[in-house]
Amino acid sequence: MNLVQFDLNLLKALDALLRERNVTRAGQRIGVSQPAMSGTLARLREVFHDELLVRVGRNLELTPVAQELCEPLRQCIERIEHMMDHRRPFTPARESHSFTVAASDYAAFMLLPPLLDRLSREAPGVTVKFTQLDARSPGLLANDRIDFVVMPSEIETTYPGELLFIDHWVCVAWSKHPDLVDHLSADEFCALPHIGYELPEHDGHSVADVHLSLLQIRRRVAATTESFLMAPFLLRGTRLIAVTHHRLAERVKDAADIRIFDSPYPMPDIHESIYWNPRHAGTPSHRWLRSIFVEVARQL
Repeated sequence: MNLVQFDLNLLKALDALLRERNVTRAGQRIGVSQPAMSGTLARLREVFHDELLVRVGRNLELTPVAQELCEPLRQCIERIEHMMDHRRPFTPARESHSFTVAASDYAAFMLLPPLLDRLSREAPGVTVKFTQLDARSPGLLANDRIDFVVMPSEIETTYPGELLFIDHWVCVAWSKHPDLVDHLSADEFCALPHIGYELPEHDGHSVADVHLSLLQIRRRVAATTESFLMAPFLLRGTRLIAVTHHRLAERVKDAADIRIFDSPYPMPDIHESIYWNPRHAGTPSHRWLRSIFVEVARQL
């Protein structure tokens, strides 16, 4: 292929299409309209003599040729970006950039308000998209489909990371729970029905659920939810209890009409950390946002 006749801007568009597998989202990723991105996809199909993206049911899937292009394309773009980043500083106030972060709803609930306040003042052109944390998140990080993962450091990973904040586990119940007065005993903990967590596409449950299982504590799990944030609001008018994060419980106790109890069993602290792909450890934009996450987290 003659590079003189090839528009190198198409590489960025192709990368967005292969990452998002959606024409509209790919356009949003690089700041062009859906019709413009559709036209770009048509040009790319001509260049590579391949459909690249084909419809399977309601989704677009990569063709074998597109799958082969993913890794060399990412490496090529990374080298170009690193070269450009090396030559110019990252200036937050003048940048227009979008980052994607996988996190639980609990972590997003704690971090998003102070993070948005900070970005609105220092980097109004920078946006952060939070997506649900699940078992696929590390793979998406490896493939650069997301920029960061926020999760407990108790979950093993090989990615570099940095501690954001520490929390601990408590028990919560409706403020007018008919069986609880001043404290929650071990017998009551085991006898009362619980709301548990079943995280999407995750081998275990919450870190607390795994810990209780290791202690061989038998609970009556009457219902489960995928949302840490929702659980406290499901307790009103019931005999249910839940194990949840202390910071979350304190934030929502009035709105959810709950009481907070110490756990009758020893529970480890939970360490929420931010992780990234080591390929981007030195990228100025990534370094800057990591530092913002750390700063706002330590002011919680």
